[in-house]
Amino acid sequence: MELIKKNIHMDRIKCKASTQVTLEDDRNVPDQKPDMNRIILHRGEVKTEEIKTEENRVNVKGRLSLRILYVTEEGTVSRMEGQIPFEEQIYAEGVENGDNVEVRPELEDLSLDMINSRKLSVRALLSLNIFAEELYDEEMAVELYHDEPIETKKNVLSITEITIQKKDILRFKEEIEMPQSFPNISDIIWDDVKITGMIFEAQNEQITAQGEIKVFLLYEGEGEDHPLKCFEKMIPFKETIDCQGSKESMIPDISSHISHNEIEVRADFDGEERVVCLDLVLDLDIKMYEEEQIEAITDVYGVSKDVKAITKPGNFSRLMLRTSGKTKLTEQLKLPAGLPDMTEICHSDGEVMIESMQLVEDGVELTGILTVEAIYLANEEMGLASFQTEIPFQYEMPAAGISEICNYDVMPSIEQLNVTWLSGREMDVKAVIGFGLLGFCNTEEDTIVDISIEENDASMIKDLPGIVVYIAGEGEDLWNLGKKYYVPLEQIREINHLSADTLKAGEKVLIVR
Repeated sequence: MELIKKNIHMDRIKCKASTQVTLEDDRNVPDQKPDMNRIILHRGEVKTEEIKTEENRVNVKGRLSLRILYVTEEGTVSRMEGQIPFEEQIYAEGVENGDNVEVRPELEDLSLDMINSRKLSVRALLSLNIFAEELYDEEMAVELYHDEPIETKKNVLSITEITIQKKDILRFKEEIEMPQSFPNISDIIWDDVKITGMIFEAQNEQITAQGEIKVFLLYEGEGEDHPLKCFEKMIPFKETIDCQGSKESMIPDISSHISHNEIEVRADFDGEERVVCLDLVLDLDIKMYEEEQIEAITDVYGVSKDVKAITKPGNFSRLMLRTSGKTKLTEQLKLPAGLPDMTEICHSDGEVMIESMQLVEDGVELTGILTVEAIYLANEEMGLASFQTEIPFQYEMPAAGISEICNYDVMPSIEQLNVTWLSGREMDVKAVIGFGLLGFCNTEEDTIVDISIEENDASMIKDLPGIVVYIAGEGEDLWNLGKKYYVPLEQIREINHLSADTLKAGEKVLIVR
């Protein structure tokens, strides 16, 4: 006898944990930078640098990178940068040394206050969200080769197997030539580079990635008056990533973030500083899943001998749903008090934060905030200014079949954002927020690990009737009868002229041994 098993490779969330970290620090303006008169804009980005695990603990080292755009005491515009390191130990029950742990940092709040022209006070609130994953294998019995008369019962089970897990990079090198209506570049004061509308698709032996690179530049132009200019450009892209083993049928689960962003200015063919060189690197965390319908042996019995299945509980992952949705936001807002009137919006940007997720019937109710930030031109005296506002939203995302036993993740993104100036202090904000949801369900199934064969109890077999007219009860089928009376299923089908194994309650079946 030979029992053939299929190995199934899966992953699951082992545990989740989160904590908040408060950072407070004073930052000095670098010696080579001019004195500060007024802060226009500030940005913060949280990056993890080291993740170590031990029993029930995750140690995270990282840094908060700061960029600050400000007006000098001479009335010009300058920028400074800085970093605030952090180290945090997070309790995560069930984590063991060597576990694969993903840390998703979020910058929940960042405030800067001028102490004096050479010193800033920085206060930041970070969230560190921990996801500990584990890879594991289960085996399913799929075939049984034997010489004994043995009946096997098979069920088709839907399984989602992780077939590819790796990290990769996607690199973009672009050259942007400034339009003729823009002056030559003397100095880039501020830049902002974002990836929007990112979509990944599985192909044979590769993955395609497409989206747009949004580039914003605030620069000082050449000339006696050194005019400040705002330039913005959207660069569509479609790239391929080699991925051995990838198939079109696979389901990609890929996250990305910018790990390197470098902008340089070089001369064009006429020797004028008008070409912007962009070097951008995306870090990719790639997972590829494949759905399988596996015909597994779930039970056995013998006709001439006592045959039993030896089982153990197994945990299997199944993709429940993969869906997406979007919601539109429209708001008319006024500038906060204390800010100068605007005459022109130069650049706008936004961030989406989901604050809560609540399961409802056939869906997930999402509550969150869209933070909108814009740089704008004010009067000549004030020059550049910025504002930030928060727009709350609530969206019920369709997700048929989702339940409490599912592990799911919702990833938000800003698909469109337009901020339009209406008057001196009024603006119109229109945004489209997209959401992607991937949900898995882990189920327990008994799996056959071995088959035992023994001689039948002679007295028990002797006591079995040779002919039985059996009246089926609720939920019974031919398998129940064949196993009870040690009779081959095909024999029962032939005698009763049955084409299916299902029985109705009260149905009479003739059994002949």
